[in-house]
Amino acid sequence: MSTVAVSRIVAKNFKNIRLEDGIDLGALTLFIGANGSGKSNVISLFRFLHESLAGSGITNLRGQTSFEDAVFRLGGTRILDGTLSAPANVNVEYRFTSEGIETSLGIDLLVQGAHWRVVVGNEFLDRGPGRSNPPAYYRVHGGKESGIGSGVIFVFDSPPKTANTFSSPSTHLETIGDIPANELALSAMPRVLENTRFSPETVLLYKPRTMILDATKSWGFYNANCMSLDQVRLSEPKLGQPDLFVSPTGENLALALFNLAQEDYDFVESIDLAMKDVLPLTKRVRAVTSGRFSITVEWHVEGCTEPFYLYEMSDGTVRMLCWAVVLHSPRPHSLLVIEEPELGIHPAWMPILADWIKRAAQKTQVIVTTHSPDLLDHFTDQLDDGNIYAFQRDSESQSHFNPRRLDSDTVSGWLEDGWQLGDLYRTGNPAVGGWPW
Repeated sequence: MSTVAVSRIVAKNFKNIRLEDGIDLGALTLFIGANGSGKSNVISLFRFLHESLAGSGITNLRGQTSFEDAVFRLGGTRILDGTLSAPANVNVEYRFTSEGIETSLGIDLLVQGAHWRVVVGNEFLDRGPGRSNPPAYYRVHGGKESGIGSGVIFVFDSPPKTANTFSSPSTHLETIGDIPANELALSAMPRVLENTRFSPETVLLYKPRTMILDATKSWGFYNANCMSLDQVRLSEPKLGQPDLFVSPTGENLALALFNLAQEDYDFVESIDLAMKDVLPLTKRVRAVTSGRFSITVEWHVEGCTEPFYLYEMSDGTVRMLCWAVVLHSPRPHSLLVIEEPELGIHPAWMPILADWIKRAAQKTQVIVTTHSPDLLDHFTDQLDDGNIYAFQRDSESQSHFNPRRLDSDTVSGWLEDGWQLGDLYRTGNPAVGGWPW
């Protein structure tokens, strides 16, 4: 599993989701619930952080920062709970765990008005659950110690002599300024501190900042609804490109398969075995050069002298190959998010897909959303070992949804009678929930 994991996410005033109590995330987390219940809204908070930091503050051709682009895709001024009026804050806190140490990144998104922009209203990087006073690393924009455009950082009087940086008493807060409100401070901080007197060795925030940046930039997001099977089948990507991850649309599948096979021979064998489970007559699946510079996928089958190509394979078979490459990769995303992987997949293949997902969660952190009882059946064993959340209407506000964690105690009677989790979900059992009525 990745050495940096997201252990918890908390949010307040965000769209139709009640996340004040937070969601705990483990190696494997599943979201179930009706359409419109907020599963994708929670996923969008992870995507927002990934996109805000991926550009490291570099503005695009339209003069927008990566943060501003990420806010636009998150929903712009529509991110605010519909029962509230601007100006108001959407509060989000991400907790990361590495080597047993928890680090919190808190971001308040200030929605200035219906026709105004969204800016950073407050941001902190802290240890543990966050919001300590003073902060362990920094707090900017609107904290008690600072105002908009300024903040405080925690620094050493001199470089520490031991690895345990918090054991030194010679530390203090310093005020900093010129902090942009249209960019996350986590991204902008090196530029902000560039002309100050603080050397990198005396500023505590650099190590956790690097940890979070490296982790979030490697997050991967897949939605089966966004995969283009025509592009997967017909695309012949060019040799020499360094892609190791399948793209969200899947059009570079052949290239990722080719490059990963060059790096790891065990991966080649794992893909062959995986596709034998799907189609037992499979001999091998190979990404090979086509012409001088292109790559295509050959599917070799028992009893056939000539290989098949992806344009000759069924939709479900192509989808399963995409998931096989994503989930068996020896170079997985540090956080792998997959929405509705069951789309277009035969029920007989659901146990195979579930097994792949569980195996991937042994190497990295995985979040899956699903509407499929057939897939959910095969995660009954994760009721205690994993994190399964059912999104259902909030008891106090029927327009809002509240993710509730499921465990075996909740459904123990049914499990003892031989029911599986998917059975209970399929029948709309209120102990499981996640249905629109």
